Order: sequence, then structure tokens, then C-alpha cells
Amino acid sequence: MYTVRNLIYVSFLFLTALGLIYGCSIEVEEPERSVTTQYVLTITASKGGSVSPDASGTYDEGTTITISATPDKGYKFNRWLGSDFDNNGCAFARYCRTAITMDSNRDVKAFFQLESE
Repeated sequence: MYTVRNLIYVSFLFLTALGLIYGCSIEVEEPERSVTTQYVLTITASKGGSVSPDASGTYDEGTTITISATPDKGYKFNRWLGSDFDNNGCAFARYCRTAITMDSNRDVKAFFQLESE
């Protein structure tokens, strides 16, 4: 016949075994890790000027970069190619800014022309 002590012992073993079985069989879902998409930006300038800052590089999707084109002496800014605001009219400015939002790989170029043209 079972004594109280034996019942407690058997109950303890049963509950321990049950806990181990269920504790080891439950699958824990790991949180999904978000992967940030990145894009490459390449910035160049034609003869007659420069672009600053030198922002060529890799950026996270959605990043917006602002750059400025500055003509050399004897040149004037002509246009942007590949920026968010191509040909955005900086005819009377010493330098011209534009923005680039990284939503794909981007090649951006600043064009300058002689002031006499």
C-alpha cells in the first residue's frame, strides 16, 4: 500500500517528467530579423567643377543625401543627371544643390559649361 511519502515522491517524479517533456517539446519562434536594403551611390562631376561632399558610397534604403555642385572659375553650373531634381535651374547661383533619395542604385553627375556658352 502507498504511503503519503510514496505518493508525494511519485507525484513529484510524474510532474517533473511532465515538465521536461512539455518544456523540451515547445518550439520557440525567434523574432524575424529585419534586413535593411542598401544601395550604392556614385557621384561624379564633368570638367569645370566639383561636387561636395564626396558622398559616393553605400546607403540604407530611404536615406536622403544633399550635395552641392560648385563651378570652377570661368565655368557655370549646367544641370544634374540622375538626382531627384534633374535640370533644376540654378542659373544664377554660384553653386547648385540637389537631393538624392536612395531607392535604387544611383549614378549622379553634375555638368558644367564655360561661362561664355
